[in-house]
Amino acid sequence: MSNTFNPEMLQLARQFRGFSQSALSKSMNITQGYLSKIENGLMEPAEEMVEAFCKGLSFPREYFFNQDRVYGLPVSVHAYRKKATVPQKTLDAIQAEMNLRIMHYRKLLKSVDLAKDYELPYLDIDQYGDADEIAFLVRRSWMIPDGPIKNLADFVERAGVLIFVCDFPAGKIDGVTLAIRGMPPCIFLSKNQSADRMRFSLAHELGHLVMHRQPSPTMEDEANKFAAALLMPEKDIFYQLKNVSIQSLAALKPVWKVSMGALLYRAATIGAITKSQSDYMWRQIGSLGYRLREPAELDFPHEKAHLTSEILELHMEDLGYSLEDLMSILGLAPEDFGNLYNFKQKPRLSIVK
Repeated sequence: MSNTFNPEMLQLARQFRGFSQSALSKSMNITQGYLSKIENGLMEPAEEMVEAFCKGLSFPREYFFNQDRVYGLPVSVHAYRKKATVPQKTLDAIQAEMNLRIMHYRKLLKSVDLAKDYELPYLDIDQYGDADEIAFLVRRSWMIPDGPIKNLADFVERAGVLIFVCDFPAGKIDGVTLAIRGMPPCIFLSKNQSADRMRFSLAHELGHLVMHRQPSPTMEDEANKFAAALLMPEKDIFYQLKNVSIQSLAALKPVWKVSMGALLYRAATIGAITKSQSDYMWRQIGSLGYRLREPAELDFPHEKAHLTSEILELHMEDLGYSLEDLMSILGLAPEDFGNLYNFKQKPRLSIVK
């Protein structure tokens, strides 16, 4: 462990706990200016202040001396923010949790060899020009059978992508994707969304990984089109959506594992219904209150991501780490370890020789 205090870790801990600089400085009986100078690396905190940060933010001492790089949120989040009101405090909390998980798994992956069943393709949207075509090529490259995808999370993980289910504020940001050197691609999904929405969010974030290396004004729309085409291929679903009704939408939801709204939107996009039919159906959905909440009896279970849990289990079962060992190397208090990482699956990974 380094002997140098890392001010970026202090800022992350503050954001993770939901404190502003003003609120934290007030709770610790110090000035905001003093705290700001420490966070900006202009002052080195005395030992008693480090201990105060440990107590006030509930992080062990070694956490504040971690020298890992801190990453900002990707462009896709900022593109989304232009279309929706997302408070800066929410973005700070998401960025903090994302960075903590990256730091944890950068350490854990040093002892793990991730075997992939599929390659994650890169199919530049500027070259292919059509998100539907790219979605078709992904399904073919991963040998996904025609029709509904039974478990999208399983395919994504078998392509070597880490999926983290996070406690993001409800209704704000559904997913974040980060691809950085030295780490597998990472997708962070909010657990505070319905199963159909989370599945669409996963497909959307996969679209970013597959299609986008550079930001563009149209990247969010392209990722949505990719997600719709991946989950509902036109050739497989067209006739099921032909002249669709509220009743048939309800019957198709548990089959295709997407929302009634997504099915209706797809029906209009691929020409299975006319614009007047689409407008009429949306009015029906609105009058029934389904825009806010689709019928509970149509709900289906969330898909489970297993790979991150298996990596933790491997450390405990194959490498002999105790819970205390893991909390120490990750720099986590027991409560945070329990909240961030709930794992049950058996490991299917191999130790690096």
